[in-house]
Amino acid sequence: MSMKTIIPATLLLSLAACGDQPDQPEPQVAAIPGAATSATPGTTSANNAAVRQLPLGATKEEIDRAYDAYYACWTRNGVPSKTMPDGSDGGPLLSYKIDSKKYQPAVDACADQEPLNAPELDPQQNANYADDLREEKACIESHGIKMEIRGTGDDASLWAVDTKANIAKANSDEGMEFQRQCEISAFTQK
Repeated sequence: MSMKTIIPATLLLSLAACGDQPDQPEPQVAAIPGAATSATPGTTSANNAAVRQLPLGATKEEIDRAYDAYYACWTRNGVPSKTMPDGSDGGPLLSYKIDSKKYQPAVDACADQEPLNAPELDPQQNANYADDLREEKACIESHGIKMEIRGTGDDASLWAVDTKANIAKANSDEGMEFQRQCEISAFTQK
């Protein structure tokens, strides 16, 4: 399962601050009018995809709602929440990372609920992805947050340069809003 396709810079920065780059979906998900829920009888997969589709410039709240619903599906299918060594909740994602083979069937059962990045953030759908990513990086850096592009081609994504001060600025409310606005500006078709 690919995590690279659902992470706006805000999510990437949050994960970078933790010092881990999970191989699972994170917090890059469209206008979600309420909590995303599993498909009910009679709903089509197209309707389900519309509910889990994140908009360009998704807010932290939109992303969190979508992933909360997605991870709730994991839990319903048997992936327990796990506590981090510092006592914080690692959720079902931590359980999966510890024993992916054991929990893969539960994760697979929820594949149709995995949040989707905005199409503009998908290199397969946006021929200008690399240029847009560089434009987003320049915009964020103009606000004093140092960024780097990690990966190449379809795997390229933005990460905050890993210094304590830079990560703190990137993860601040103001920094997250700069990133959201830069994403919208850079990836909106001109």
